[in-house]
Amino acid sequence: MIILEVKNLNKFYGEFQALENVNLTVKKNEVYGFIGRNGAGKTTTINSILSLIDYQSGEVFFDGEKVSKRSMHDKRDIGYVPDVPSFPRYLTARDFLGFVYDTYQLPKEDKDQAIKTILGRVQLEDNTKKISGYSRGMKQRLAIAQALIHKPKLLLMDEPTSALDPMGRKDILDIIRELKKELTILYSTHILEDAQKVCDTIGLIEGGKMVFEKPLKTIISDREQAYYMRTVEPLEQVLRTIKDSQLVTDEHIYNGGIVYTLKDAGKTLDFQRFLNQHNIAITYLQPYEKSLEDVFVEVLHENRH
Repeated sequence: MIILEVKNLNKFYGEFQALENVNLTVKKNEVYGFIGRNGAGKTTTINSILSLIDYQSGEVFFDGEKVSKRSMHDKRDIGYVPDVPSFPRYLTARDFLGFVYDTYQLPKEDKDQAIKTILGRVQLEDNTKKISGYSRGMKQRLAIAQALIHKPKLLLMDEPTSALDPMGRKDILDIIRELKKELTILYSTHILEDAQKVCDTIGLIEGGKMVFEKPLKTIISDREQAYYMRTVEPLEQVLRTIKDSQLVTDEHIYNGGIVYTLKDAGKTLDFQRFLNQHNIAITYLQPYEKSLEDVFVEVLHENRH
């Protein structure tokens, strides 16, 4: 069942078109990875969905109902985590969540337990210092807590791991894995390794236009089979030689070897003969499972032509 649908969204800043007929569909209880380079249109799309900015044309539907730019009713079931969260520095996490809780006019008798539970989910339950002393990772976890306090159906996360160290990124991804069991997440990121770890569906935006929207498993399996090989001869020399064969594509040096894709899967023997004719001795050869990053680079390269 669909929980969020964006149809033909167009956004202009003066004469510059930031979004051009953007369409995306997010199903209930999935993590939708909204990927693209910095400046591709991810944040503009999210801000449009939330009515934080006006858009010139298009429609946004949440849980089957058209979202009004002026209505706050739809937003009560949506949580939002910005890329750079900002908090009152003099408050503790508990004090801040108490303020957010009251803003939503939630039941007062449940307040203390609700705050305790949410802080536990983001590993801040025992922290009593003021937010001014928080690390970037702690602030990001607090941002997730405030987005969850009203128990939303949909969580929008805009680049939540972009400025974090490896441990901070791991903490956020672990939280996303837990949250996906009970709600829907639209997760915007340019860190493709992170998206591949937690997302079910991927939507790629480039230059304000949607390039594709597919299940993650399909994206990777749909690509042509790649191979990884190591050779006795110097890699740069081998790379130049196999480029001349006209039999391979996407060839590049990686991790002490060469990754390549045959232009025609039926030319495997022809390629082996070519290597033998040029005295290239293979010491290791195996199929190479492409990552989301590999597919991202390939697709953007294809769309330039």
